[in-house]
Amino acid sequence: MRSFWRSVDRFSVLHFRSVIDELKQIKVANMRISDGFIAVSSEIITYGDKHDPSILECFMDRQVLAEFVRMLDISENSRIEAPLLQYLSIMIQNMDNEHAIYYCFSNGYINSIILHPAVSGKINRDTVCLLVKVHGDAVVSFPLYTEALRFAHHEEKMIQTSVRTIVLNIYNVSDDMVYKFIMTPPVSNYFSVMVGRLQEMCIHLDAFLHEKGDMDTQKRRNGLILESDKIVDELYYLKDILSVDEPRLNQLVTENLLNGLVFPVLVSLSASMNNNGSDLSAITSLYILSLLLQVFGGKGMINNVAGVILYHFLHLNVRTLSEGNTSDSSNEVKPFSKCLNEVEKTISYAPESTGDGDIKGNYLGSLLEDFRTRVNISCSNGDICPKRQGILAFVFSEDHCLLLASTFLLLILAENRDFDLLLTPMIGLHGTQDAMTNDRSTFKSLDGSIFSGFMPEILNALLKVLAFQESHSTTILWHAGWCLQKLLNFCREGLYDDNLLLFNTAYDQSRVHFLKELDGAWFDHIPDIVRNEWSSCKKVFEQSSQYKDPIFMLELVLPQQSTNGETSSCFAWQKTVDTMKGFILHFQLKTFIFKRELAENPLIFSSSNDSGVTRSSNVSSASFGSNVSLETGIPCTIAFSNAEIRDVYVVPMVRGNTGKLLLTEKHPFRSRHGVVIAIAPLAGLCPTIDKDHPTWLHLRVREFNPKLYATKPRGYSLSMPDHFVDGRWTLGFPDAKACKDGHSAILREIAKQRSTVEAILAPLLHYDLGLAEENREK
Repeated sequence: MRSFWRSVDRFSVLHFRSVIDELKQIKVANMRISDGFIAVSSEIITYGDKHDPSILECFMDRQVLAEFVRMLDISENSRIEAPLLQYLSIMIQNMDNEHAIYYCFSNGYINSIILHPAVSGKINRDTVCLLVKVHGDAVVSFPLYTEALRFAHHEEKMIQTSVRTIVLNIYNVSDDMVYKFIMTPPVSNYFSVMVGRLQEMCIHLDAFLHEKGDMDTQKRRNGLILESDKIVDELYYLKDILSVDEPRLNQLVTENLLNGLVFPVLVSLSASMNNNGSDLSAITSLYILSLLLQVFGGKGMINNVAGVILYHFLHLNVRTLSEGNTSDSSNEVKPFSKCLNEVEKTISYAPESTGDGDIKGNYLGSLLEDFRTRVNISCSNGDICPKRQGILAFVFSEDHCLLLASTFLLLILAENRDFDLLLTPMIGLHGTQDAMTNDRSTFKSLDGSIFSGFMPEILNALLKVLAFQESHSTTILWHAGWCLQKLLNFCREGLYDDNLLLFNTAYDQSRVHFLKELDGAWFDHIPDIVRNEWSSCKKVFEQSSQYKDPIFMLELVLPQQSTNGETSSCFAWQKTVDTMKGFILHFQLKTFIFKRELAENPLIFSSSNDSGVTRSSNVSSASFGSNVSLETGIPCTIAFSNAEIRDVYVVPMVRGNTGKLLLTEKHPFRSRHGVVIAIAPLAGLCPTIDKDHPTWLHLRVREFNPKLYATKPRGYSLSMPDHFVDGRWTLGFPDAKACKDGHSAILREIAKQRSTVEAILAPLLHYDLGLAEENREK
């Protein structure tokens, strides 16, 4: 009898066999069965892998994995797949027994369960051979790989990630036979389809950017980020494939990338120079190219793109040197002639995979002739017209978005270490000093380069954006400032004559806008805004072109958010923040122009709450329900919504740069004290006497709290509410004189608070960078 009542060991072979028998009897699978039998089976198998080899023998002999696959086939709905794959994942990830692993990968079981990363994690050079079918010396079937590719572009991100994990693991462990299968059509079409899909994404992004409609600017911006993130995700997946140490795979992917995306985008860019019509707009083309250079980098990508972009300048230098009259011109032209020939080879011919690594075939047909035509190498009279040709057509465009986008693209090339030494002088920034020292021909060619030959004009174009800042958003100003600082970092001469005058004009304008905000609704927050924005703005300046998100190019095209006449504190706050950022931008640029460095900290005094008039109660401690002295209180009346008129006292209080207007009711027991029933910040009250009722005083109360609205991580603007209404108080006084006295008392306290803020900001607003002292010493 004792043996009858003995509990069954749930991790024994006997119990496992009974579970398998019940599993085999199931005709229709549902969630209960999944959570029951499959979970129990997985637990027993995992235990047996570590402690009992007989359980693993039973697992393989009874074909338990085949039962798992059968569960997928007979499931009532797709919800069973997730828990089944989860249990299977745990089981495989914890499996150490080699025989059990071989069993899992043989017999085609795993090929039926391809959508889980745990499967591919166990693939290695020994197990991959169990997943393929071989005829002679060639792989004729690879179900795990080909079936995974069917789900490569699945809507579900989890499935897409799983497929990519499987594919990348296969690439990392495959042998020659498997690679021949992967790189042979129709299987190899996966790469061209993937690049084709990427091109479609770019076209869709461009269409969304220029779509006409009444969509809110912020919603359109969010949509752009969403669409661009999809492109970035695809590009990084391609980068992961290129990171696999397999030259044949790298060559195939690179060819498809160049053929299907890079050169078509370059053709679209060249077509848009002359408005000949193209698949993509110029701004989107510049964005895609910048993104490609940042994601992939490497000599191949950098110099292929640079060669086409700089083709006009190579041709220009070769022609100029060839027509020169100096005796050594033939020696000077050689390096550029060689580089020009290489670029023309790249444009005209590129490798096409033939399966054996041969490089042959026409890459894009007549691209070279087409490109020569579109970049307009010569003017109508045959003379060279460098300024409006090639990439400079965008740099000197009246469209400020194209100016900033093209300059950014050139800076990416200039700051990249993989940039070809022969192409470097065409831009005229990176390695300029070495070129001047070591190569006389390169030194002479710098006059025909982009930045060295046209630096004053390019700086002038950027400075005009800053000088006419009222018509531009803060985003455009900041990116113009970033480009300007980068170029000034390479330009030892700095600014002079008209350009320096233009910058001083821009700086003075930003200072005027700053001073206007001292009369605004948020003047009390200006010191804190300056402190908070200073470090973030400095980081923007220090950001390398390789890490600066090019999404800003697309955001530049978006119209500024319309306020529709809104005067609420919400929009006033954003205007104040934008104005402070604009001034910080100009202050840092001024510091860099004259000192060749950026200011580390803002030159403002610390906020002091000891200055100003101190009342009997500390303004900072006054809160709802607290007792305050009515010594300076002004008697009046107020009617809140759905309530009767109440007799109250208003008490304006200032301490340092903090000011509050307290609304109090007389204390029932202390005649000279009142109880606070409402509080409003002094700044932004805008006290106004009603024209028709001279005993009424209207106050606007700031209700917006900027701390509740997070800053967007990929931009400079707050996520503002669609509509915001400030509070409104109307105070009633016994007569017009009392109303004027109350109005004057509030204005006096606001003026005292503003004076304190101005004193805090004085060092920043009046700092001359020590130039006056230097002039006296001279």
